[in-house]
Amino acid sequence: MRFLNYLRPRLASAMPILTLLGTFGMAGALYARSDVPGGLVGFAEGIPEALAALESARVTNIHVTVGAEVEAGQLIATVDASALDREIAVAEAEKGRLEAVVRAEQTSLSRRLDVDRETIERAATREHEDLVRLRAEAQALDVEIERVTKLVAEHHVVASVLAPLTLRRAQLASLEIEKPRTIGVLSRQLGAASLRRREVDDDVFTAARLDAELLVVQRRIELLEARRAMYSLRATRKSRVGSVDKQPGETAKAGEAIVKLVSTANRVVVCVPERRSLGLRVGDAARLSVRGQRASGPLAGRTVAVGPVVTELPARCWPTPTLPIWGREVTVAIDTSVDLVAGESFVVVLDSAAAPALAPTAGPPVAKARGSTSSGVNASAKPWRPEPRLMTIPPSLARRTRFEPSGILARPNEGRYLVVSDDTGIKDGPDEGRPWLFSMDAGGAVAAEPVPIAGVTSIDDLESITAGDDGAIYVLASQSYSKGGRRRHARSALLRLRSHGGHLTVDGEVHLAALLDLAPERATALGLTSGTRSLDIEGMTFHRGALYLGLKAPLDASGDAMIWKVTHPRALFDAPAGGAKTLEASGIAPWAHARVDVEVDGRPVSGGISELLFVDDDSLVLTSTPSTADAAAGALWRVDHPTGGALSPQLVQRFPGRKPEGLALSLTRGNVIVVFDAGSSTPEFFESPWPP
Repeated sequence: MRFLNYLRPRLASAMPILTLLGTFGMAGALYARSDVPGGLVGFAEGIPEALAALESARVTNIHVTVGAEVEAGQLIATVDASALDREIAVAEAEKGRLEAVVRAEQTSLSRRLDVDRETIERAATREHEDLVRLRAEAQALDVEIERVTKLVAEHHVVASVLAPLTLRRAQLASLEIEKPRTIGVLSRQLGAASLRRREVDDDVFTAARLDAELLVVQRRIELLEARRAMYSLRATRKSRVGSVDKQPGETAKAGEAIVKLVSTANRVVVCVPERRSLGLRVGDAARLSVRGQRASGPLAGRTVAVGPVVTELPARCWPTPTLPIWGREVTVAIDTSVDLVAGESFVVVLDSAAAPALAPTAGPPVAKARGSTSSGVNASAKPWRPEPRLMTIPPSLARRTRFEPSGILARPNEGRYLVVSDDTGIKDGPDEGRPWLFSMDAGGAVAAEPVPIAGVTSIDDLESITAGDDGAIYVLASQSYSKGGRRRHARSALLRLRSHGGHLTVDGEVHLAALLDLAPERATALGLTSGTRSLDIEGMTFHRGALYLGLKAPLDASGDAMIWKVTHPRALFDAPAGGAKTLEASGIAPWAHARVDVEVDGRPVSGGISELLFVDDDSLVLTSTPSTADAAAGALWRVDHPTGGALSPQLVQRFPGRKPEGLALSLTRGNVIVVFDAGSSTPEFFESPWPP
């Protein structure tokens, strides 16, 4: 009793402290408790975006309100561009004037060429008529000489009568030999005149001075249009409006935010304590649940980035608000598209045994439990297998142009991909055939504004893009005939581009099919036994100073797809002084052939190469589609230690119902990316670790 009397006042004085400690303990326990055993705390990643004009201008319209959800490419705000509109109108008028001059020059040239061709045709006709007349006269003269010879032999006439006939027959014999030569020369001249006339019809011939002036005006218009596009502020991805900092009528300085957006990009940043973070790697599978929502099913994802250092984690991740913890921040991409709120809390279980490593390895990765180094390991999980994902196409872009991806190139320094499309503009619309490339981010969102190419007026059926030495970019048209039976000049182009301040300019231009038509022996050596009529090149890559061209058609005699090697690409574009461009100096020659058949409705169909890519010296990647059949089917192949000659591709994956046409190293290290041409449907892309 005495002890209790002694203890009671002391417990009373300590009760506030004990209550406070208990409260903190319960709060920490509640905070640290996860909905999934072994789970980690994660938060939806918020990506801020400030929309601002690059030049000081007055805000004319704000098209959104705070909190509104906006789509990629949606117009957010506009600023006054009336001065630029007037400059563009003047430049367009000047362009129209120059085009009228060019058309007049072409009409005049066409008429002169028509007169030349008709003159040659008349001369050739006269020569043919003369030859027929000479042969008839020679035939009659032979009969007469035979008759007179008999009379001379019978002494009915003197021998001197025979001499004029013999002389005339000799003259006719000489003319009979010379006339075919003259006719041959005229025929070649007629062919050349017809070719020049067709080239004029295809807009190949233009006066050099007028062409240069038109190019200057066109580049000025492109520059003005690029500036004009900056006056319409658009969202680059699906986002929510965080704030509106300027109202219509106010003036915004260059770079000053007008509207601020925030998006989540389907990513969650996970706080991983130090002891559990050392065995993590890019590519690990993940399961995510919205914190506190036990009824909702888990979401699947994968690790796309692992923090490079162990550091103090954000305060939201501390189990006890006053006790910091250390670890690594891991970024997880959710496989399916979901609506997230930036900062939304998740419980995440990482599984480092359920996904292959993305870094190159000596062979296929082997999944094994990592014990204490894995976080929430499930040893029975199936290997992660990536699937094609839809690209995000802004509605404003879809209204301006077709987008059928046929080639892709990663630009790591720019944080984007450059994509080529089979067709640009809307058929029979004002932008059809515009020289445009397209920009896509790592998540598959295509930019609303195309990337113009200066220095060329039109393109058609671009199939591939690759990067060369010294910052060069090569883009290739198919060289094929259209369904209408024509091969326009723009359809046979191989362009070398340079990037200057973010703008692409043509630095060299060559037309392979035309050069092959002028060198039939070399075309035959390359496997074009029937000329270039069936030629269709869809694949191109650059490796160790050389260009490699993969043919979709024709196949060789064994049904294999062919690969050509251009040893000296620079020689294709740089003609010798005073000479014309030829194939000789480029060293173009057959390099390899491979069987890359595809399956259509379960049946094998001869496949041609739709793209190729050297990952390194020891690995070549190929995609294939039907060589001549009009069907949606494709496959992905790998060739180990390619040295040319007969290749032995190993099948990686088939794509039933899809046409893989573009292939590149991914912006995600250790991956390759494939893009699919879906025609008028929304295109898709596919990323896979490499080696698979």
